[in-house]
Amino acid sequence: MRRISLAGFKDPARRPRYVIWTGTAVLVLAAALIVTLGVTSSRWFCAGACHKVQDDTIIAYSHSSHDKISCMACHMPVNSDPVTFMLHKVKALGELYMTATNKYELPLNAEDEVALSKTEMGEERCTQCHDMKNRKVTPRAGIVINHEVHSKAGYQCTVCHNRIGHKEDFTLTLPGNEKHADFMKMDACFRCHGLQPGAKAPGQCNACHPKDFKLKPEFHLQAGFYPEGHAKLAKEDIKRVEEAKAEAEAAKGESSGETSEILPMQAVSNCQTCHVKATFCDKCHGMEMPHPESFKDPKDANDPNGHPAMSKAEATAAKCEFCHHQSKTWFCDNCHHGSNEGGTGKGQVAGWKFDQKVPWQQQHAAAVTQNGVDGCLGKCHDTKFCADCHNKLKPVPTSHKDPSWLHGPDPVVSKDGKPQTAKPSAKHVAAFSKPGGQSACAVCHGDGGTKAAFCKGCHKLDMPHPAEGSTPYASQPGVHATAGKRDSGVCSNCHQFREICSNCHHAGSSDANPWLGQHGKSVNAAGNASGCLAKCHKKNDCVQCHTSRKVVPASHGARDWLHRASLTAQAGHSSLFKKSPEPCTYCHGDGGAKADFCMRCHKLEMPHPPGFGPPEGAQPSKENGGEHMKGFQANPPKWPRGQYGAVQPPCSSCHVSTFCDSCHHKDGFKGKAPWGVPKVGVAQEHPVQVRAKGSAACMTCHEETYCSHCHVRASR
Repeated sequence: MRRISLAGFKDPARRPRYVIWTGTAVLVLAAALIVTLGVTSSRWFCAGACHKVQDDTIIAYSHSSHDKISCMACHMPVNSDPVTFMLHKVKALGELYMTATNKYELPLNAEDEVALSKTEMGEERCTQCHDMKNRKVTPRAGIVINHEVHSKAGYQCTVCHNRIGHKEDFTLTLPGNEKHADFMKMDACFRCHGLQPGAKAPGQCNACHPKDFKLKPEFHLQAGFYPEGHAKLAKEDIKRVEEAKAEAEAAKGESSGETSEILPMQAVSNCQTCHVKATFCDKCHGMEMPHPESFKDPKDANDPNGHPAMSKAEATAAKCEFCHHQSKTWFCDNCHHGSNEGGTGKGQVAGWKFDQKVPWQQQHAAAVTQNGVDGCLGKCHDTKFCADCHNKLKPVPTSHKDPSWLHGPDPVVSKDGKPQTAKPSAKHVAAFSKPGGQSACAVCHGDGGTKAAFCKGCHKLDMPHPAEGSTPYASQPGVHATAGKRDSGVCSNCHQFREICSNCHHAGSSDANPWLGQHGKSVNAAGNASGCLAKCHKKNDCVQCHTSRKVVPASHGARDWLHRASLTAQAGHSSLFKKSPEPCTYCHGDGGAKADFCMRCHKLEMPHPPGFGPPEGAQPSKENGGEHMKGFQANPPKWPRGQYGAVQPPCSSCHVSTFCDSCHHKDGFKGKAPWGVPKVGVAQEHPVQVRAKGSAACMTCHEETYCSHCHVRASR
């Protein structure tokens, strides 16, 4: 790199030219610098170019009484030397970078650092224009101010007049921007002033206000401010102060530059600008305010400084009522029977929300029904407390009035065709079984659970029914069956639906389908009642029930039950007996067809033994008639007039004349008309057959004179 040569200044011939051009360059550079410094120090540049991204600051400046004053007049030290001026410009380059890269933060000067800094905004910047010795001070009405005292104490003007050059009396335009605190308000005064001993400056009213000043703020006079309104404002005030102090401490620890020892305005309690907490608030309330944690949740319920004891003490109980209006707002109930019971307190029962519009006495029953009494008894009350109240007021819990409280509405039905054990459906059982239910019942009915005297007095039996091994109580015939038969009233006290036994013992039975109306179908489908007899019943049970009710099985009412309906079909009782003889014995006794009941009707052995009639397949004749022919020969039938072929008892109990014809005249008998009748003009079959085949076949059984018995009579 070529070095700058100063040889021209040594050469007499070139020296004048070098001096002239060097001087010219210096003059041009100086002129450019002067112009640049002048432009960047102008109001136009500050407001229109450099700080254009801070429109709200410029608008606030234009709204102030200093809008005609140069920005530099306040933001540059008074009588600054060129070096200080240049250093200020160099420092401003950092702000130019933040502006150009859009990394600036809003609000600008968020904590009023500029106003509170003696370096950035010293008193001389104001007094260069405002001479306090000859200036007439015009404070706001009702304010007494001594500027000299504040100046001597070392506080510059902007500690109070922080917004004098930037008046934010408009709606801010930049998104996310916020207005700055106004140190001309009373809260700002109490950054230094105070009512407590040791305050930097006095905070009594007469220190800053004349005697005729109206001290009470307007919002104190509004309806609802006292007592409810002031409590709400006090809580908000305390919360704001605590948060502001915490932020100030955090900011103080992070800052590496100049920091102000003045308390942030947000950390000043608005209430304590007039009231001393210890002598005003606590004295009025009769206790520390706000309530400390030891008051809200004392370790011992008898702690005299805890709220349980103070709420009951005569001296402080009225104070509690005055603020919280328990008698109208149920304030205590809202916590004890509401938020705490919702699970926010230690050991509380979750799941209940207190209705602030309804007294606890009217909703505690629903809460106890839902959560039990463990939360009540564990925190505040004992069983006697509940019992004394119920005995005095004599209320019956709403749940006890439910129609299903004592007895469940649902009968037990069979499942998948198999009987199932009875399940409890009464609501008092469900209430007892839920978590905390036993404790709730014990309040009125005594300890011991289902073995308590109250329960045993009603149930008589152990509840729930005990089990032997894995066998349910209901499947132990020696236990529940015995108890049910011995005193069925004990069972029906709980199991009130009519078909309780049938619902379990008889598959398919229910209250809607009583077993009595369908047991016949079930027995018929099974073919017998062996299942009934094997488990529970005896044959005599069937007889006694049918006899007492005078009920004949449906099958016995059939038209063909006793006698066959046609020549090819058997009588119904005969067919059923052949299919399943056992059910007949339930009513008619053992012995089958030889039983006394059957013999009294049939008179003859049933079914007829071999040899009773002609050999199977043989044509009947005088020689092969068998025993039944001998019976007819020994006791010939009498033929009454007009009744041909009447069958002789006891055959007539089962058979009609066409039955005889179907065998004796089977070659021509069709069964559509009688074989023969002693009457002319009536359709009969034997004349047609005789004319067609002759009477030789008839003579195998009859004598020739036999025909005349009918023919001669019919011709008369």
